[in-house]
Amino acid sequence: MNSPQEHISPERLVEAAVVCLKACEEYAAEHNGRSIHPSDLLGSPEQPRELCEFTRFEVEEAAAFLVRMGYIEPRPRATHGL
Repeated sequence: MNSPQEHISPERLVEAAVVCLKACEEYAAEHNGRSIHPSDLLGSPEQPRELCEFTRFEVEEAAAFLVRMGYIEPRPRATHGL
């Protein structure tokens, strides 16, 4: 969980969102249209160098922003007992 002190400026949020969206588009192009949540790219072999400029908190906030704007799908919720 993020601490209440963590904050991202609107400018930084937009910068992170642009990089996250580009990373998701590139991933889909390289993986036959398969989508991925930006946070799932962090630490993976497919992580673009540009994402290294942002903290996990910033990437998660940017991803949440992109979901609210309708640019990416929300992360699927885990289903228990199925």
